[in-house]
Amino acid sequence: MTTNHIVVLVNLNTMVRKAFIILFCLLSCYSTSILAQQISGKVLDENQEPLLGASVYIDGTTIGDISDIKGEFSFEIDKEINAVLIVSFVGYQKVYIENPDTQKPYLIQLEPNVSEMKELVVYNNPYSREEMLQVFRDEFIGDRKLQKTCKIINEEDIRFRYNPQTLTFTALSEKPLKIENHYLGYTINYDLLKFELNFQRFTLNTNFLKSSTYMGTTQFLPMELNKNYRKRRKEAYENSTLHFFRALKANNLKKEGFQIFFKGFQTNITQLLELQNIGVMAEVKVKQKDIKFKPKNLVSSFEVLYKKNDQTSISFYTDNFLIDGYGLYSKFDQIMFSGAMSKKKMAMILPADYEY
Repeated sequence: MTTNHIVVLVNLNTMVRKAFIILFCLLSCYSTSILAQQISGKVLDENQEPLLGASVYIDGTTIGDISDIKGEFSFEIDKEINAVLIVSFVGYQKVYIENPDTQKPYLIQLEPNVSEMKELVVYNNPYSREEMLQVFRDEFIGDRKLQKTCKIINEEDIRFRYNPQTLTFTALSEKPLKIENHYLGYTINYDLLKFELNFQRFTLNTNFLKSSTYMGTTQFLPMELNKNYRKRRKEAYENSTLHFFRALKANNLKKEGFQIFFKGFQTNITQLLELQNIGVMAEVKVKQKDIKFKPKNLVSSFEVLYKKNDQTSISFYTDNFLIDGYGLYSKFDQIMFSGAMSKKKMAMILPADYEY
């Protein structure tokens, strides 16, 4: 039996620790499926022993598995996806694998998460913890009515800092945020990698918010489906970024209720974006447009009107990106939204594999 071993250095970003992944392929045993692709492998501890109960999942979806007594896992994806495979186990460093391979089983060795004695930094925040926590809820969870049914169970693990010099409010948590979303019917494990609010002046009033950024990895665990969850999920999907990019990829923006405007005039999306299908992926080229008072590095921007009511402005700081089979888009940090779509916070976020 022939076995190939490939060593891969995985680094999601500077905020995530580097991890070594060993991939192995049992070539004589492997077969592919046209309709579905399989992600499989084995999870070991630092002593090369199988780990039972490790979570292995595709970031931002409900897709994944739990390793069995042999440390083995296996699950299928029916579309090509532009996301990260995450492997986690309590007490061990997480592993992040970009663009996971469906043609080779993985052999993943986790390393212990060694606790280091860190100097306790006490910030002299000008606002109370409760004030900062409420702002965090508003910007991360969303509408206060939704906060009654979408709650962070371990809020005590979140630390805050407000820097009066830079007018920046940040939040961090060394532990994943455990979120119970009883509005849409999901339990969510969220690894907060970055949360930052920049204000125009010394305040926590979000009316003076200059910019907001939060990013992390998400595991969705669906609750038992009922008619209320089904209805609310459909409402959350409408006019979401997932809805827009799926419609864009399928070339049915108009049918899905989207109208495109540039400089105040309605136009066809083909005047602004050029799509080319590459298998189940779509490559999108952003056509550069003459825009007055254009910010640095901005390539183009336009407005989207949904069902003649909700308006969103989309700004592209890249001249190309990809859309995968689920409607996820690449270069998410270079495509900015303001307006209706940007108001959908965690309480209204759906997994990428959502279907109605």
